[in-house]
Amino acid sequence: MKAAQWGKTLLAAMLAGAMLTACSGNENLPASTNGNAAAPASAEGSADPLAKYEPVEGKKYTISWLPYEKVPVPKDAEMVKFYEEKFNVDFDIWNLDHANVVELFNMRLAAGEIPDYNRNAVKTNTLPQYVDQGVLAEIPEEVIKKYMPTIYENAMKLDPNWLKYASVDGKIYGLPILSDAAEFRSTIVWRGDWLEKVGITKTPDTLEEFEEAFYKFANEDPDGNGVKDTYGLSQSGLQAIFGAYGVLPGYGPHKWQDWFWMEKDGRIVNAAVMPEAKEALKLLNKWYKDGVLDPEFITGENTGDYWGISHAFVNGKIGFTGHGQNQHWYEPLAEIEGDKGGRNYEELAKKDPAIAKAIRYGLPPAGVNGERTLFANNYVDAPVIVFGKQLEDEPDKLGKILQILEHNMGTTKENFYTANLGIKGKHWDSDDETLRTFKILPPYNEMEGNVYGAGIFASDFLTFTMNEVKNEWARKNGFSEGAVRNKLIGALPSDDMYKAELIKLRDEAYISIITGDKPVDYFDEFVKKWNAAGGEQATKEANEWQANLAK
Repeated sequence: MKAAQWGKTLLAAMLAGAMLTACSGNENLPASTNGNAAAPASAEGSADPLAKYEPVEGKKYTISWLPYEKVPVPKDAEMVKFYEEKFNVDFDIWNLDHANVVELFNMRLAAGEIPDYNRNAVKTNTLPQYVDQGVLAEIPEEVIKKYMPTIYENAMKLDPNWLKYASVDGKIYGLPILSDAAEFRSTIVWRGDWLEKVGITKTPDTLEEFEEAFYKFANEDPDGNGVKDTYGLSQSGLQAIFGAYGVLPGYGPHKWQDWFWMEKDGRIVNAAVMPEAKEALKLLNKWYKDGVLDPEFITGENTGDYWGISHAFVNGKIGFTGHGQNQHWYEPLAEIEGDKGGRNYEELAKKDPAIAKAIRYGLPPAGVNGERTLFANNYVDAPVIVFGKQLEDEPDKLGKILQILEHNMGTTKENFYTANLGIKGKHWDSDDETLRTFKILPPYNEMEGNVYGAGIFASDFLTFTMNEVKNEWARKNGFSEGAVRNKLIGALPSDDMYKAELIKLRDEAYISIITGDKPVDYFDEFVKKWNAAGGEQATKEANEWQANLAK
């Protein structure tokens, strides 16, 4: 597919830039991994096809830079000046409100303005349309490998198709961002005090043990208030039950899990119409009739405020949840000064510290085939770093930008922290020589980092992480086990025509079957409707995409 090919091209370009920068930590960045000196001002006539990308020594570049930002970045922000001096460049920072960045970016394009560097307005599913508009520069994979060696090598290890997700018609047009959360699946969290109250000492592990706990939560008054007002699970817990049958149909509270494709018998299939989902729906219908599944599951567990909070769990309505991600639930970590834990842990601790301390972090239920299946993000995230078409006429400037990315994201952990947090000893500091932990220093701990330019010269390629301690906690508590990722990355050509309606059909059918408004066998009719409403076409396109990716 075009989107897949585009992703590949874009990734290759980013990687090449990162490789070059990784070779140096100072202002005089190396020309390539072999330590060659910078190319002469003119590369015309050179036998090396990549020579034209070599930044010209001593040349001061002006780079228009569209970063990811939460608040506007002042022109004289400290980190802007820091990097201008370090790399001998002038940055023209584009301050586009993140909430409306696509609309604002398109307005600038309509006025004939194209940023050299764009981190915040293009995603894998929209990249092809900008390529068609002729506003993005192609980036040969060899350029990425030369100028971003460390980033390139690391990204390709994580996903060999990294650059394919940013390619169109076999040409690379960007560098896909990589997600730090991708290693870990969704959550499995239990009220440990409730388990103890109903006589369960072992954290439930199989589907049968999950069911036993749910029935006890609903029927044995685990909160001790003498009222039958507790349930086993609600909406976010449903994915774990589907997973026990080997499918993840996407129905749930999180839109990033909404459109899930799995591989079966060598083909990509939308999990919502897989026959195993029917078996899970049959069980969920039983639980609903028996008063084990929250009757208000349709509205979800979050009632407002921060999206990652399960109010149904925090407020004692349910004893099990799959809401949010591990960072929303982790316990306070001693290595992190002043840490209060994830938001849900913090909210529980406000009500009763003993309840928070009793939380149990479990595994997805071992299902009918003994396997565990639960959603995890793909390493390739939706955003893509792209470069303005004008850089095809200024390849040395493109090489310079890639060097900057490699230096900031691919060379050392301190350079990585500097790009994300600011200057060590002024904006942040660490008592740990290995930088496993850090703290933001006052008064900057009361500010948004963009105010002084922190973060706007950073992009995530997973060469380093600022979440090392939290990630170790997640691994220790099993959040890597049972992780299953979407087999489809990016958009299908027919998404605008069919996707919203197909998701609506799924949700209506699933809710109707779970609540008993429709019999379980209605699932077969739903599958026919789903295919006729565009699902068959979407499945055809998904498999064409997979075939293209394998080329």
